[in-house]
Amino acid sequence: MSNVQPLPMPKINYASSMITEDHLKKVVAKTDGKTWKFSQNKLLPKSQHSCFGDFPKDYMPKGEKTLMPVPDITAAEQSIACQGKATLKKGQGGGGKTSSLNKAKEVPVAQSPKAGAVKRRAIVPSEFRRFYDRGDLPISIEHGPQNKI
Repeated sequence: MSNVQPLPMPKINYASSMITEDHLKKVVAKTDGKTWKFSQNKLLPKSQHSCFGDFPKDYMPKGEKTLMPVPDITAAEQSIACQGKATLKKGQGGGGKTSSLNKAKEVPVAQSPKAGAVKRRAIVPSEFRRFYDRGDLPISIEHGPQNKI
């Protein structure tokens, strides 16, 4: 007699059979041309209204569900970026509190940094720049055992 044990049979439960059925429905739906949705599976439990459970029936809306008309896009609020108006931030206002007779706040003048990070730097001419300005493709291919750019 041999000591070879047979492989254990896989457990078939509701979850594994539903996963197999879902995959099979997806494959079959692709051949039919219709899309298959998870909500079409009648064996799955219905989802609840919230994470705490279903709402009471007297809280649910009554009557037919009607679609609201889509509002005109020109009536929608435009962003500040479209209007080109700057938004004042804290401390940027120019006036006083409630009277226009108060003196305006003095706006400090921005000083340039000492390190020179915003100064213009000279662009030195290079071979790449010369080829680029000419409209050439500044690439050369080096042929050999391995072609390199």
